[in-house]
Amino acid sequence: MRIRNFGGYTLEEYLGGGLYTKVYKAYSFLAKPPYGNPVAIKILYLRGNIVERNKLVKQFEREAEIAMNLEHPNIVKVYNFGRFDNNYAMIMEYIDGKNLKEYLYEREKWDLDKILKICYNVGKGLEYIHQHNIVHKDVKPDNILISYDFQKIKITDFGIAKPPLRFWQRDIFPKSGTVTKFGVISYISKEQAEGNATFQSDIYSFGITMDEIITAKIHIESKEDEDYFKRIDIRAQRKKIGKQRILCEDLKIPHQLKEIIIKATEEDINLRYQSMTQLLKDLENLVKE
Repeated sequence: MRIRNFGGYTLEEYLGGGLYTKVYKAYSFLAKPPYGNPVAIKILYLRGNIVERNKLVKQFEREAEIAMNLEHPNIVKVYNFGRFDNNYAMIMEYIDGKNLKEYLYEREKWDLDKILKICYNVGKGLEYIHQHNIVHKDVKPDNILISYDFQKIKITDFGIAKPPLRFWQRDIFPKSGTVTKFGVISYISKEQAEGNATFQSDIYSFGITMDEIITAKIHIESKEDEDYFKRIDIRAQRKKIGKQRILCEDLKIPHQLKEIIIKATEEDINLRYQSMTQLLKDLENLVKE
């Protein structure tokens, strides 16, 4: 695509995207860049009829407004959004790294301390989101960005988030969420699938994510070369037929950690953690400084 000007920034490397949005690394040609250098710019590509286009714009604007009001070291910062060069765009913090799902697909394994550090930082970001009365609704490895030096661990993508609602408002995407191919891993709780997403729905998704990270990346003696799919698929089948409660149930990790994941992913919302603060209090006992 041709170079375009987005608030003093020009697009360069393509970073990723979906059906309606694409994200690029961008640099400013100004002497004093308003948001530093480089940044990430998400561009909305309008498709469909006028009604569908208006809905996409409304969704995009709402995502930006939610994220712009959040300031936390474990959340990707959105600096600004608007219409530039006849395109709707969002200017965001650039993370020199990749999403957690990409790391999970790599064969390199991690020690438990590194895994717990990642989980704890994601949990702190999610706790902050909930403190602002926002339900993220799409917590999963794909929406967690990690820098190559592992010093930055951040939640991103508020595209289907549920902001604080007044009694006359409704959730635009009540049943949205992610189920992986063939249903091997579902990050969606029962109540979210029914259109009633709550903070505890995010806790469920976070618990599923923790389980996936540990299973895919933990060192297993003599099985260091196992790929992601072998690690996950076998255990997912056991879980599906009721032979194990969580994916990492058979792995040599602290019993307390397994109990945290089990409590976070209870089908019955009344048995689940009532808040991320409660979960983090249990998890921090396992995290090394």
